[in-house]
Amino acid sequence: MRHYETLFIVNPDSSEEELKAVATKIKGVVSGMNGIVTSYDEQGKKKLAYSVKKQNKGYYVLMDYVGSADIVSEIERNMRLDDRVLKYLTVKLADQVDPESIEPEKSEPPEETESVETPEEEAQPPEAEESAEEES
Repeated sequence: MRHYETLFIVNPDSSEEELKAVATKIKGVVSGMNGIVTSYDEQGKKKLAYSVKKQNKGYYVLMDYVGSADIVSEIERNMRLDDRVLKYLTVKLADQVDPESIEPEKSEPPEETESVETPEEEAQPPEAEESAEEES
């Protein structure tokens, strides 16, 4: 199985029901072809760099999934036929992937840094710190 990422832009004038309908349709294509959706991130409305189908804004959605190569062509075919989808782009992230190894990566929280220096500590050069310790 391969790991893919598809970013697609939906018409910003679409209602919530239409956005959910597009999501269900695309997720249904992946699951119907024995694929697994690992993440589905709705990024919201953003301004486009240039107008697409006479639209200056779009509703961005990023979807990661695992499946065979046939899934990509079927997803893109469905997006071409759906007038609500303005643009799409699919990227292959990995050739051979175990689906169970991907899901835990998405659910783990990011690691936190242990210590954070304050701006006052950063502003003082190392030589000044050494001389301040020697004087006391």
